[in-house]
Amino acid sequence: MDSFDIAVVGSGPGAAFAAYGARGRRILMLDVGFDACRAAELDANLYDLRRRSDDLFTPLIGERFESLYNLSHRPISLKLKSPRMSYIVRDWLRLSPVASRSFEGVISLAKGGLANGWGAGVYRFTGRDLAGFPITDAELRPYYDELTAHVGVSGSNDDLEPYFDRDEGLQPPLKLAPFFEEMMAGYRREAGAFREAGVSLGRPRLAVLTMPHRGREPYGYRNLEFFQPHDPAIYTPAYTVDEMIGASEIEYRGGRLVLRYREREDGVEVVARNLETGAEETVFARKLLLGAGALNTARIVLESAGDYETRLPVLDNPMECLPLFRLRRIGEALPIHDTSLAQLNLVADLDGEVLQGTLYGTTGPLRSDVLASLPLSIRANMAWTKYLAPAMGLLMLFHPGEESAGSYVRLRPSGELEVEFAEPMRNAVARLIPLFRKIGYLSHRALVQRPGMGAGLHFSGTLPMRAAPGRYETDRDCRLAGSRRVYVVDGGCFSRLPAKNLTFTIMANALRVGRAVAEEA
Repeated sequence: MDSFDIAVVGSGPGAAFAAYGARGRRILMLDVGFDACRAAELDANLYDLRRRSDDLFTPLIGERFESLYNLSHRPISLKLKSPRMSYIVRDWLRLSPVASRSFEGVISLAKGGLANGWGAGVYRFTGRDLAGFPITDAELRPYYDELTAHVGVSGSNDDLEPYFDRDEGLQPPLKLAPFFEEMMAGYRREAGAFREAGVSLGRPRLAVLTMPHRGREPYGYRNLEFFQPHDPAIYTPAYTVDEMIGASEIEYRGGRLVLRYREREDGVEVVARNLETGAEETVFARKLLLGAGALNTARIVLESAGDYETRLPVLDNPMECLPLFRLRRIGEALPIHDTSLAQLNLVADLDGEVLQGTLYGTTGPLRSDVLASLPLSIRANMAWTKYLAPAMGLLMLFHPGEESAGSYVRLRPSGELEVEFAEPMRNAVARLIPLFRKIGYLSHRALVQRPGMGAGLHFSGTLPMRAAPGRYETDRDCRLAGSRRVYVVDGGCFSRLPAKNLTFTIMANALRVGRAVAEEA
């Protein structure tokens, strides 16, 4: 039986940085590790590609009509369905089956996880965000700083600094599209009204380069986030995993689906299925770091305990989506050099609850992704989207995740993970409409959309970190209660879920845990 100091399960944000923190020990990373097909890259923005090529059907739509998936199936994130991006959620229902009436999310088994198609938002948790955690923002700050230097983060210290914390290592923010330049100008004019309403607007913190960094080139404004994987300017944990493989700092075994583990006095036996042969393989490690994602890590823990009864908690951020229209921009030419990444962030402190929103343009997705949701004929809808796209933005507003008896995961003897979410009340975004109207951006409460639970993809809290952990909880070092050698390094160990992207904090906490485990191993 192979023997290692540390075995790491998964390759997403938590697994990658737990391994990165533990470098210097003999580390094995077990991962399914799907990756993008080796097709020729799209080497220009869509405008130039259309001028140069008569046929973009294969890379944009796909031989199996992959990009039209949402027209005939339960919708998934637009970034997960195009031909070259669909690897991110390849075979997840077969290999990680979920049974649910309310779950509208997906699971990734790709190298780097769902962060291959993320919005790249990286936000530090403040002391307020970490209320209920047995660790503090001061403890995480040096790890955030190290990550900023490693990953490369663009943004600014602006009106959102009280919510994002100050970061002295930021690259300049991405260029704003004209729609959002005008929005920021309006916000500055009406700063008093926004402050009175408890609303702040500013630039997002993104793991996206605007300057060269560690051999990676800055963002090129090709607006291909929905179609082209592995833009070197947009960070994904797969880059760090590949760096560690290249430096022989870890042994990486892809094509392995971890099933369960058994803890012994001197270490942990980990059982994985080799997806090529179908055989079960067992490896031994002195320490085990579980970073398969909050849902699959919970699956592994419950399967290892033979527990098909216990309901574990689960969190996700409820969402509200609001389109915003700038009527004077109807019919304007679309920006040729643009981005589908976040343009602005909004933070709203409403009745003591802090909500965070992200503002996006609408020039990146295919028009087919919105045609069916409009009320006119297909021909009229096509004209509508053509002329309206430069005059439209989208606000995605996140609410804090809340524990509820109706939100849980439970493992069935069949291997399916039962995932259910209670449906919370979400009625905040309409309160922002009058504020945006003041600066010339119109909408209506009838246009508010509320995606189902799980669609936020911020799964967490299944094995939460506590000062005095009980069964299926973790301590401040993220060690599973009742265990001496098993740790949780993904979002499963989160004690609570504020209304912001959790990936940067998963990475910082995993780096902290990986470094501590390496000292003990």
